Amino acid sequence: MKRPAAMGWALPLLTGLSMLVTGLMESMKGFLPDFFLNHYQFDAQTSGLIFAFSSAGLLGANMLAGRVTALWGWQRAFCIHQVIFAVGMALLALLSASSAAVWCGLFLMTGYANGIVGMVCNVALPLASPERAGQLLGRLHFMMGCGFMMGPLALELTVSGKPTTQAAETWPLILLLFAVFGALLAFGGSKMVWPDVQTKSERVKPARKNKDGTSLRKQINTRSVLPLACFGLLYFCYVGAEVGLTVWYRPLLLQHYGLEPALATLLYAVAFAGLTALRLGVNRSVKRWGYNGVLTRCAALAILSLAWGGFVPGVLGAVGYAMFLIAIAMIFPTMTAFSVRYWGELAASRMGLFFACGFAGGACSTWLIGALQQSASFSDAIMVVAGLFLVFTAALFGVLRIPSIDRRVA
Repeated sequence: MKRPAAMGWALPLLTGLSMLVTGLMESMKGFLPDFFLNHYQFDAQTSGLIFAFSSAGLLGANMLAGRVTALWGWQRAFCIHQVIFAVGMALLALLSASSAAVWCGLFLMTGYANGIVGMVCNVALPLASPERAGQLLGRLHFMMGCGFMMGPLALELTVSGKPTTQAAETWPLILLLFAVFGALLAFGGSKMVWPDVQTKSERVKPARKNKDGTSLRKQINTRSVLPLACFGLLYFCYVGAEVGLTVWYRPLLLQHYGLEPALATLLYAVAFAGLTALRLGVNRSVKRWGYNGVLTRCAALAILSLAWGGFVPGVLGAVGYAMFLIAIAMIFPTMTAFSVRYWGELAASRMGLFFACGFAGGACSTWLIGALQQSASFSDAIMVVAGLFLVFTAALFGVLRIPSIDRRVA
């Protein structure tokens, strides 16, 4: 399908680069626990708390996202929060944060900025071309996956296995580089022309009328509490599972399976290579199986992979967790395209709420895994993620049985 002339290439490129930086930053979290332990002597629970503050910032941002975008619009919201992200990363680099409180505060700040930027990217892009939402979101998250692949390989060369003093000198440079990325993206966003996505979304499909003449779309959006609650639960459980395993997968390989750092990084990168590649197939898969079919197939494969990782010993068990990450590749972009198309012109406020629920799940899972690791084995801690995903799956089938949703996206 030919890209609409009004959208052009600037918006997909800018949002893609933003998600690339997000992927690089998130993959960095897999290397920070070792640095916290060796340089600052933070325990696993404290490290998990720091990451929980990052997720809490994301949560707060998405709770406010609807108001922020309504007040400032897509362009100003994007640029202002890229500047906030850049300032936060620069402060981390320049202050050489030495206390857990400083790390928590600045991670909260950068998490908030990332939350607004991520919501703008995930909602503005599909609303600019709703008929291609699945394809655009697949490409967007492909760029994020590229960040997850490139980040670990770069960090393996620069900080992994290095003496503590050398790593302590390298990390501020890495954080300063993220600050530069944020400033450049803010500048790029200020120079491009952003489409009027609100007007476009309202023209995509005329609202159907009830017998009394009222809009069916308005009635569904404002009165159906069940879809709102179920989508919120879906995002809470799914993002909790993904973020928890993303942060703790590499430490799991090092501490529980005893893999060499280079091999652990390679397996981590391979897992995200598979996740990244499969995200390009979202649009084709949705056309073949529909939203419901893609979600149910991915969920089933993810459950099997978790069972593999939990019950198979040795390195093969570690591969099972990698297969879990690959199996969930298409869930988030499919679910987000599904949600944006369902809520239509209310997508900005609704998706802010759903992403807030997701990052609440991420904050809970990262802290819980770190806390449980203090009193139980790493594998038992990872079972928290498995439990969250099973709850997500149960909620998923509940959502798919809501007839109004199936009619809206059919």
